[in-house]
Amino acid sequence: MPQDAPGRDPDQLPHATTLGVPAGEAVPGAVRLAVRLAAPPEHVWPALTEPDRVAEWFGDLAAPLRPGEDNRLDFEDGDFFTLRPTLLVPARQLAYEWRFLGIGKQQRIAWTLDEDGTGTLLTVTDHDTTRTPAEAGQLLEGWRDFLTRLATHLHTGTGARYTLRDDIDGAVDLPPGPYRPLTYPALLDWLPVAEDGFRPAWFFVVDDEGPRRFPLRDWELRDGQRLEFAVEIPGARAHPGAHVTLAPLADGTGHRLAFAHRGWTRLGLPDGRAQELRRRFTATWIASLAAARERAHRAAGPD
Repeated sequence: MPQDAPGRDPDQLPHATTLGVPAGEAVPGAVRLAVRLAAPPEHVWPALTEPDRVAEWFGDLAAPLRPGEDNRLDFEDGDFFTLRPTLLVPARQLAYEWRFLGIGKQQRIAWTLDEDGTGTLLTVTDHDTTRTPAEAGQLLEGWRDFLTRLATHLHTGTGARYTLRDDIDGAVDLPPGPYRPLTYPALLDWLPVAEDGFRPAWFFVVDDEGPRRFPLRDWELRDGQRLEFAVEIPGARAHPGAHVTLAPLADGTGHRLAFAHRGWTRLGLPDGRAQELRRRFTATWIASLAAARERAHRAAGPD
C-alpha cells in the first residue's frame, strides 16, 4: 500500500454510520474523517479530481490534477492552498501535499474510496506531526464542513461552496533561535503597522491601489506571546479583531507564529466590497508572515 494512503481496516476508521454525516478523530500525527456516500466510487472520484466538479463544493483548481505537477486550490476570498499531487489511483486513492496560503507547513492529504454496498466509504487523512490538540480540533471541524458540502453536492447535484469565510487565519513555523516576533519593537519590522508617536495607530494594506492605512484600536501586547488589536474599516458596522500568537511546536522543533483575524462577514458592507477587502488583508497577512519567517531564519544563522 502506498505510504500516503491510510489503513483500510474498518476498525481503524472513524465510525461513520449515518449517510452523508462525517465522523472524525485526531490520531497521532494526523486528523482523519470518514463519510458514507450514496454514490459509488467511480461517481465520487470526479468530485475529488475534476476542476469543474471540485469547484462545486471545495475550491477552484488551477488545472487538472497530475502527479508531480504544482497546482493551486483557490477559494476566491483570499484563501488558497498550493498543492502537488503524489498519488492518483482512479476511484481508489488520491494524495497530495499542500500549504495553506503558500506559506504554511507542508501537510499530506490522503483520500481513500472504499465500496460500501452500492455507495462509498470516503476517508480523508490530514497529516501533520506538529499540531497541538487545539489545532487538531479546529481542523476536524473544518474537514467536517467540507465533507458535508461534498455529500450535499453529490446528493443534490448543485453547488455547495461557502462564499466568504469570517476568519482570515494562517501560520508559519519559525526555527529555534533568538528571534521573538512578538516583542517590541521587533514586531514593527514585519507587521505592517505604524505609530503615531506614542503607540501603534495604523495597519497598512499595500495593493494595486497603493498603500492605505486603517486605524487600530484595542492594541494589547502580552509577554511576547500574544498580540490583540482591531482594525477600523470605513463605513463598516464591525471592526475585525485580530489575535497573533507565538507558541512552541508540538514536536519541539521551533515555534509557530499564527494569526486569526475575525469579523469579515459582519462588516455590513456589500458582499463584493467585503470579499475584496478580505482578499487584500489576506495578501497583506501572507506577506507579513513571510517577512517574519525570513527574519527568524536570519537570526538563527546558517544551518
